[in-house]
Amino acid sequence: MSPEALTAQLHATIPLTAAMATEVRSFDGQRLEISAPLDANRNLHGTAFGGSLATLGILGGWSLVASALDALGIRARIVVQHSECEFREPVSADFTAVSELPAAEWPRFVATLRRHRRARVAIETTIVAEHRTMASHRGRYAAFLEADSESRSAA
Repeated sequence: MSPEALTAQLHATIPLTAAMATEVRSFDGQRLEISAPLDANRNLHGTAFGGSLATLGILGGWSLVASALDALGIRARIVVQHSECEFREPVSADFTAVSELPAAEWPRFVATLRRHRRARVAIETTIVAEHRTMASHRGRYAAFLEADSESRSAA
C-alpha cells in the first residue's frame, strides 16, 4: 500500500489521525515514517501535546506492522498491547515518527503468526523534530491472523 493510501485509510478508520493531520511519508519494507504538524497538535505552551507524540509513536509502530504484513500478503488484525513513551524535550516544530522492523525478531514473529495464528512483536519508534530525537516510543503489537488470510500467507 502506498504512503498516500495508508494515510487515507488511517484518516478514514481512525478519526484521531485526521484531526492530528498525520501523513505517512514513506515505507520501504523495513522502515516507516509518519509525520504530524505542530499546529494541529499544539498544547497551551505552544509545544507539541505529549498525547500527540505518544499517539504518533503508537501509529508508527502499528502502521509499520500492518504495512509489512500487507507486503507479505498476510491479513491480520493488529492491536497495540503495550505502549511506553519517553519524552526528552519539548517539541516546537513539526515532528515525525520513524519506526523500524526488528531484524532479528521479525522472521520469528511472521513464522509464529503463520503457525499459531497470533503473535507479538516489539517495535521501537523514534520521534524527531528539527533533526533531533525528541521522544522515543516502545510498543508491543499483537497480531491475529484473519480467517481468509490462511491461503494468502502460505507463501
